[in-house]
Formats: sequence, C-alpha cells, structure tokens
Amino acid sequence: MNAAASLDTTDVVDAELLDAQDALAPALPDTDVDINDVLTDEAVEDLANSGRERTRGTYQERFKAFATWCATRGRTPGPPTTEQNLVSYISHLKRAGVDFGTIRLTIAAVVHMNARAGHANWPPTDKAKAIYADARHEQREAGRSPKSAPPLDMERRQQILEACPDDLPGLRDRVIAHLGYYCRGRRSDLAKFRIASLEEVSDSLLIVRKWTSKNDKTDEGREYEIDDPEAIHDILTWRAVLRVRGEADPLKPLLRRVDQWGNLGPISGKGWGMTPHAINEATKRMAQRADLDVKDTATSHGWRAGVPADLGRLGYTADDIKHITGDWRSTEQVEKYRKVGRRRAGLTTDQSRRAQAIKELQTLRAGTQPEAPGTEPEQADTLEREGQDDA
Repeated sequence: MNAAASLDTTDVVDAELLDAQDALAPALPDTDVDINDVLTDEAVEDLANSGRERTRGTYQERFKAFATWCATRGRTPGPPTTEQNLVSYISHLKRAGVDFGTIRLTIAAVVHMNARAGHANWPPTDKAKAIYADARHEQREAGRSPKSAPPLDMERRQQILEACPDDLPGLRDRVIAHLGYYCRGRRSDLAKFRIASLEEVSDSLLIVRKWTSKNDKTDEGREYEIDDPEAIHDILTWRAVLRVRGEADPLKPLLRRVDQWGNLGPISGKGWGMTPHAINEATKRMAQRADLDVKDTATSHGWRAGVPADLGRLGYTADDIKHITGDWRSTEQVEKYRKVGRRRAGLTTDQSRRAQAIKELQTLRAGTQPEAPGTEPEQADTLEREGQDDA
C-alpha cells in the first residue's frame, strides 16, 4: 500500500467541527452582548450545512485525515486550527509523496472547515501553500501529474452495453451508460435525475433535463436531446418497469439500486435511489464485466469525458467542443479530453498549420521536394502571427 492510500485507510478521529461556536450562542438578557450581532441557532446550523453536498463530503474526508494525523501526535486539529499544525501536516503529505492535487485540496478543506465553525479566513495558508508549490514542482519534474479518468467513449460504451446481462440490473446499468454518455453526467448529476427529468417528445426523441450541476450559475439547468433509438428504448423501458412497481412518482429518483433477484432498493432518507458512490461502483463493475482496456482505472467520471474525446477524434477543436456541448466554461479540461480522444485513435493532437508544416518535413527523408508554400497575403500574415507567438 502506498503512502497516500495509507493516510486515508487509517482509523479516523471523528473531529467535531462545530465545537468552537460557543461564541455564536444567542445572547442572554443579562449580558452586554448586542443580540443584533448574534446569529440564531438556525443560521448557525444552515451555515454549517452550507455548500454542495459533494464538496462538503470531500472536505470532511480531508479534514478527518488531518484530524487523525493530529491525534496520533498529541496535536489538536481544531477548529480553530493553528497555522503550525496545518503547515506541519502539509509538510508530512509532501514527504509522504501524496499527489499535489490532494495537498492543495487539504489546504482548502482545513480553511473551509474553520470557516464553517466561525473562523473565517483561518488559519493563514501562505507557508502551507509554499510547501504545496514545492511538491507540485518536484512531482512534475519527476514526471508525475494528476491522472484523469479514462474516457468512456462511444467504442467503450458499446462494449459495456453488449456485456450487460439481459435482466433488470443489466437494464439499469444500460440506462446509466446511456445517460452518462449523452448527458456528460458526473456521478452526482446522474444520482439527481428524477422521473420528471424525462420528456418523451416522440418515438425518436427524448429530452433529459438536468436542473442543477456543479458549474451551473443559474436556475435554468440543462437539456439534453437523445435521438439514439437504443438509448431511448432502454430508458423508457426502465421507466415503464418503475411505473408497474408504483415507483414512477415524478419526484422519485430515476436510478435505483437493484439486487440480483430484481428487487428495487429503498429510497434513502436523503432522497437517493442510488448514491453517487453507488453509481461510481456500478460503472467500475460494468468496465470489469466488459473487460475494457481501461477496466482497472475506469470510473464514472469517464462518462463525462466520452463525448469530448469522441469529438476530438473527429477533428473538432477544444473551443468547438466547448460550444457544441455547452458543458464547460473553459477549454482547459476539454482540451485534455480532446487530446485523449485523438491519441486513442492514433492521431496527433496538434492540428495547427505549424504542426502540418513540420509533418511535411518527413517528405525530405524520402528525397522528394515538397511544393513551396504559397505566398498569398493571408498565408503570409498567418505565418507572421505564428512567428510572433513563438517569440
């Protein structure tokens, strides 16, 4: 087991994050505290539970790992967390070889948990970030970089579909594959789909609505049009099964746990039919069952990468893909997916005119003389701009 893994598998100290909120208790009549400067109990609770559930869970996991480290060394994790404890823990992670993405997330988690407990912008992070920057530089120098989930593109998706058994769990898995690919869904997005998310426009068109997502800044949500006959058939067949079993109330979750005998699992107290974690585990099982080339590294995030990887393979640029899908605000992540798609097809990722010119140099090896490039004004201007970019 590597050092990074061991940090997350040790017994965890269940640190109480809100112990330090005594100062936020309601003012008593016989004190000098102005009640207008005091939060109500309800406001304290809402602040403690604020933020996206997925983000809160991730931060809690990282803070608990930090709390465990503190407890084994006689330190107090807080809140309030001392600057010295944070810096010491970040140093520990760096020396243990933990990837720099996790180190960065840990710093953010500690600051976030302190803020939730009433200690905004605490502890100071300049020293911890300096150690993080060193870890990032050292890991990149050593050729290490954060690994993205391999895309579950059209080809791999088809392999998964063909390997699904002809039973109710297999049908549910097929629905996950269809929605994951065509809706570019994160595991949390897929878990939030409800029966009401589906609109059957015609026999050849199905609309799937995603009302909330990680990067959404408005209440409009997103709509995805699916015109794949196989996908439409499987999704509507699954919905029909839910209707027969009395589980098709519009607000009930679309995806449900199914045991080997075809029994639907109950809906959790939080409204999950399948939790995001369960969807991720189901995707991993699908990859193993289909014996994918990436079966040991596939995760549910691969569904989100599928379409941009396929579009990149077809020759679309990252900017094209961003505007075609409407699912990303910047091109940085899209470019990663595009490159994976190109390379998976055995194609170069640089599609610029400069790259084509370099490729033409291979003709010199064969002793042939390539035609000289034209000297039209537009072409000359392009070459001049590319030369300025290099400078």
